Amino acid sequence: MNRRAFLAAAGGATVCMAMPLARAVTPLRLNDTKATLLAAWQQASGNYQAGILELQPHTDGFFEVQWAIDLPTRPHGLMHFQGDDYLVIARRPGDWLMQLNLHTRTTQRTWQDSGRHLNGHSAVCGKLLFTAETDLLTGHGALGVRDRATLKLLDVWPTHGHDPHELLVLPQGCFGITEPCLLVANGGIQTHADMGRTQLSQSPMDSSLVAIHASTGKLLKQWTLDDSRLSLRHLVQHQSGVLGIAMQAHHNTEKQRDAAPVLAMLSHGGLKPVPASTHMKGYAGDIAATPEGFVVSCTQSNVVLHVDTQGRRLGITPADAACALASSGNKVWLGHKPALSKPAIELDNHWIVLES
Repeated sequence: MNRRAFLAAAGGATVCMAMPLARAVTPLRLNDTKATLLAAWQQASGNYQAGILELQPHTDGFFEVQWAIDLPTRPHGLMHFQGDDYLVIARRPGDWLMQLNLHTRTTQRTWQDSGRHLNGHSAVCGKLLFTAETDLLTGHGALGVRDRATLKLLDVWPTHGHDPHELLVLPQGCFGITEPCLLVANGGIQTHADMGRTQLSQSPMDSSLVAIHASTGKLLKQWTLDDSRLSLRHLVQHQSGVLGIAMQAHHNTEKQRDAAPVLAMLSHGGLKPVPASTHMKGYAGDIAATPEGFVVSCTQSNVVLHVDTQGRRLGITPADAACALASSGNKVWLGHKPALSKPAIELDNHWIVLES
């Protein structure tokens, strides 16, 4: 699938995901609550935008664009920065990041011209902003260390892998790490400057999860899965401390990819794949946490998967080209392709719920 394109809307009824009757599980409320979302999308003209959507449940085509700003190329990650400021970051191989103030609707754009491309995600820790990047010539993963106030590049740290994607700031004490750290998902896909996002099929993958000291860049810990063809992509931490990792399979055959899990979990017991997340065509678009565990949008198999923190499948919900997820308690907002949509915009990979 070349794009994770899906039109802006979704069914408005409360969805109770096929839960086992023997277990007391709070039903998910999927797109049944009014919400204001920061999102990014592609217009029918082909241009890209980011802006505010209003979700009105229980109506046809209920996403209404409140306002929008134009973007130079396709975006990927969205992140709360500070106060009314949010960041929008270009999809890999990206060359821009944009600071967007939701109150004044003003923007500040920073271009990447350092011999590395941006990979669509970032994290804030103290006075620093970290951006996931890849060296254009070597393909090695890097963290751009930037001044939070000016976005100026201060330093570059290795991620000890290839194709770093999402990153999180972990509280001290998580997973036996006593120092403040960043957790980085190295997707493991090796590319070349002249080939954009094209994977070098002759190169082995080295997907991993790494903990990096937030002040020095020192490698504190590294985890890998036995199956090196699983690319670790998106991260979310459950209130219990367990980390959910959405994955994408890069095996040689469709049968192998479908048999691969799309979810892994990191706990004090280590990094482990979740067998209950197989037969999803090897592709997870996004991930969010619920009181019971995690929801994963399985874009190519057209479902949303719900799994608890023990790795047990709680249920699935059909959703064409499911991707963008956000959650608050047992309420989940999902972007996917419906039968009808007004206006006809194609939502992108991620979004953020601002009010609900």
